[in-house]
Amino acid sequence: MATSTRQIYEFGAFRLDSGERILLRGGEPIALTPKVFDTLVLLVQNAGRLITKDEFMSQVWADAFVEDATLAQSISQLRKAMGDSEIIETVPKKGYRFLGSVKRAATPREPSPTVAVPTTGIEAVALGDIREEEKAIRRRKFAYRRWLPVLAALFVITATVLFYIHRWNITARENIRSLAVLPLQNLSGDPGQDYFVDGMTDELITDLAQIHSLRVISRTSVMQFKQTQKSLPEIAAALNVDAVVEGSVLRTGNNVRITAQLLDARQDRHLWAASYEREITNVLELQGQVAKSIADQINVKLTPEEGATLTVRRPTNPAAYDALLTGKYLFNRRNAADTEKAIGYLQRSVEIDSNGAEAWATLASCYTSLGSDLGAVDPEKVIPPARAAIAKALQLDPNLAEAHTTLAWIKLWYEWDWGGAEQEFRRSLQLNPNNSAAHREYSHYLQLRKQFDEAISENTRAIELAPLDILPSIHLAWIYADARDGAKSVAQSQHVLEMDPSFTGAYLLMARGYELEGKWEDAIAAIEKAKPAYPHAYFAGMAYIGAASGNKVQAQQALSELTEFSRHSYVSPLDFAAYYAAVGDRDKAFQYLAAAYRQHNTWMIALEVNPGLDNLRTDPRFQEFERRVGF
Repeated sequence: MATSTRQIYEFGAFRLDSGERILLRGGEPIALTPKVFDTLVLLVQNAGRLITKDEFMSQVWADAFVEDATLAQSISQLRKAMGDSEIIETVPKKGYRFLGSVKRAATPREPSPTVAVPTTGIEAVALGDIREEEKAIRRRKFAYRRWLPVLAALFVITATVLFYIHRWNITARENIRSLAVLPLQNLSGDPGQDYFVDGMTDELITDLAQIHSLRVISRTSVMQFKQTQKSLPEIAAALNVDAVVEGSVLRTGNNVRITAQLLDARQDRHLWAASYEREITNVLELQGQVAKSIADQINVKLTPEEGATLTVRRPTNPAAYDALLTGKYLFNRRNAADTEKAIGYLQRSVEIDSNGAEAWATLASCYTSLGSDLGAVDPEKVIPPARAAIAKALQLDPNLAEAHTTLAWIKLWYEWDWGGAEQEFRRSLQLNPNNSAAHREYSHYLQLRKQFDEAISENTRAIELAPLDILPSIHLAWIYADARDGAKSVAQSQHVLEMDPSFTGAYLLMARGYELEGKWEDAIAAIEKAKPAYPHAYFAGMAYIGAASGNKVQAQQALSELTEFSRHSYVSPLDFAAYYAAVGDRDKAFQYLAAAYRQHNTWMIALEVNPGLDNLRTDPRFQEFERRVGF
């Protein structure tokens, strides 16, 4: 939309110069893309009047074919840029109205062009004048012929430029090999629908992540940009991606509409936009269509399996799907209380629709998490239902990558089936190579097998897919500690604290690193900072530090505190085994090691790398335990 005349408009703290194409707020320029600027000009010039969607399309996007989603995204960007979500009114299904009070400001006066007005009366024209006019006509004809080559050259140059712009646009799309789906916006105006919109974001990421030729950033990293004020290039740099997908979700009654647009993150340039709407019973088909459209736009060639995954979708039960998304929303908070609530919603989902493979798989993940990394429940109570749920999920969908990851976790931590665990990890990554959590967990398997170089490689891939996620970054410190590289473990723990100073779990691995270097005072200072959040790890760690450093008084006091703590909270026998191994009481250490084996304690899988048990490794009794656990 070209602005032929210069007009200056003022509204609130803003000053809009249509001729210079500048928007100022308090004298400071606000960056807008060309089409977003044109959208604002049209709204401001018609302040108070409803501008229909057709008017926007004919005046702003007359040179391109776009769908309603492009206009919606432009309006969203304007509201964000001006920091006022109410200055532009949305009139559902019709268009938009600018509500600000606008006044025209004075524009600099420009000189008026001189216009020659010929005499029209024939009686006033002398013969000489006629001849002069004939000469002038001949001169104009000559000048016209003289300019023909120049005009032809300009035409060729313009056509060439347009050709290369078009070709550049295609090349830009073909060069997109990594992208991030930013959190979709909730257009309902109801915060109670956030779980649904976040779930749709998660599902779109999962669908795109199954495309092997793309690197797709995990949800844990992109969710950090929810409600962000950062620019697109800043987000792209933080995530190290070529492109981003922005969009919104509107759920009204039984219908769901997704609008999405693809942007070249390197150039902050719009590439494509579209809007899709389905009944909620076909929401899986809707998600697959959006993912496939994005793949088509960046010229990714889908394998037959990937194409089938995105197009063959079964109908969903709205109530079951709603319960599934609520359960996933709660589980993603990664704490015991919300995970237990999530189980209730997921059980409700599978009661309504027993054929929901994703709900069964997520239910199994909740159970295993409570019994392992969250450590909130006795594993013996949660593993039977976890096994049953994951078996049901894989029966319904043998190609569900997340189900294979959870099954690998069960086989590793609870069954000590090393071969089976590796097979399931590999199958999961074959199905979804963009799953950061699967790469991290497979790296843990390799770490336990003392294949540290391979473990670091897998964990590095996990970090690439989730650059802002704490878990793969702190896991790298864990790998360094088990590889007996204390300095690197300390340095990586410090890096994690720079990412998130509130993540006190990093102090535990920092203490491990200092222990390996024999820096006992530094180890104590580090583990003290973890005490409020990790009392169990604090008491066990202090007992080991006192014993390993030779400080008998400290060791005895810490052992007493650990024993007292165990009277009301679960403490692994391996913590006592590490203490007695450090003080040189092997018989006592083996008594606790035997107790851990009888309990089928999950941490028995770390026998090969646990530094607290190093004093026991040459004893034949230790080697027998290694054999029993499968090493």
